[in-house]
Amino acid sequence: MMQQSDDDNNGHDLEFTTCVDSSVPQNVPAPPPPSCHPTNGVLSNMIQPPATTAAPSLQQPSSYTPSAISFLNKSSHPIACSFHILFKGLGFLIYMMGSKFMEDIMVTVICILLLAADFWVVKNITGRLLVGLRWWNKVDPVTGMTNWMFESAASNSQNSNARNNSFDSRFFWSVLYLTPVLWSLCFLSAMFWFEFQCFVTLSCALVLSVSNV
Repeated sequence: MMQQSDDDNNGHDLEFTTCVDSSVPQNVPAPPPPSCHPTNGVLSNMIQPPATTAAPSLQQPSSYTPSAISFLNKSSHPIACSFHILFKGLGFLIYMMGSKFMEDIMVTVICILLLAADFWVVKNITGRLLVGLRWWNKVDPVTGMTNWMFESAASNSQNSNARNNSFDSRFFWSVLYLTPVLWSLCFLSAMFWFEFQCFVTLSCALVLSVSNV
């Protein structure tokens, strides 16, 4: 508040005085600022914050195994079991389907090679691993004839391989006896339909499969 002094002869042109009005309340808190987007109760219920969705969880790798693999898992020698049917199956497949892709002479040659490989594998690898098969030749000193001896380890033998099990034995002998039966059916079918060009292939297949038994 500014007042002008009545006494102009004192050398002060202006005089400043300060007073405080105690009737006005001091230190009053300021009101909150108004909202930029006022909404009523209905709109506030309608407008909801976006719900947080959980991130999709990564699927665990499936523990599914093919039936053929789970079947061979029962064996102590699954690779040997696979080779026990590999060459037999390839030879039978080439005989049944090969004539559509190649000449008959090529079918005969490939089938004989596959069956000869199967004969060697059975006698030297799968038979030894799955059933403890062993073989040798014995010459008769009187007649001079050569006799081939084949033996397989008994399942309860103490000398048999500890890893051999009943599944290996059943699998080996079942496939071995089933193979000549299938080739015999093919031979009878070829005779019935007069497919003489197949006789050479089927004859070799029968001889090699029966020799394994």
